[in-house]
Amino acid sequence: EKVRQHATFDKWGSVTLPPHIAPDGPKGTHRSDMSMSLQQKSSTATGGNRGDVFNSDMHRDVSACLAHLGIEHENGVLCGPYLLDIVAMDMVNPARRIVYEVNAPHHYYEGTQTVTAEKRLRHRMLTRLSQRLHMVNTEDWRPLTAAQKMTFLLKLQQAQQDANSQEAKQQAAANALRAPLPFLRPDNSLASKPKSLMLKSSLNSPIRVPVPPSRRGQGALTGR
Repeated sequence: EKVRQHATFDKWGSVTLPPHIAPDGPKGTHRSDMSMSLQQKSSTATGGNRGDVFNSDMHRDVSACLAHLGIEHENGVLCGPYLLDIVAMDMVNPARRIVYEVNAPHHYYEGTQTVTAEKRLRHRMLTRLSQRLHMVNTEDWRPLTAAQKMTFLLKLQQAQQDANSQEAKQQAAANALRAPLPFLRPDNSLASKPKSLMLKSSLNSPIRVPVPPSRRGQGALTGR
């Protein structure tokens, strides 16, 4: 119910909640599996154990490859009205996250390599929510062997980690330029000079008084 308040999910992914009249899918249990994963996800909204939500077999495959590589990640992370497919941790900069968007076969128009309008809208909305999506497309994923899939994801992960590291360095340099100047402590030797001059000066010397212009011809005035 908590997830239902933020978004609805269709029988394949992250748009509408599966209606009872929809079929379970090719495996026969797709709807029930999705409902159970949504219930587990909503039960963890208040800090319980992590729950994963998958929208396709390809999504499960990508997640399994990331897990085999030792990359910590979560499937189905709430972001606005959508669930992000995969949110992985940057292993170099742990404070940053890397978002993978899985474009499974049912996200394309049949017989084409054109993503459906609904999926394009999702990409555009997530981008407006300041999410940088890294696409894993069906045409790139299907021809790969198991080892090639690992290499494919490792390159994506490494490229984004390098980009995050570069951004962190640039941000640190910008912060250093904006930092205030260090406080300069007064030099003790300079502070003691007036005192030494006062000790050396003679207290018996006459005090020189400035002569006004009208009396300059009468000589200088002195005072004690």
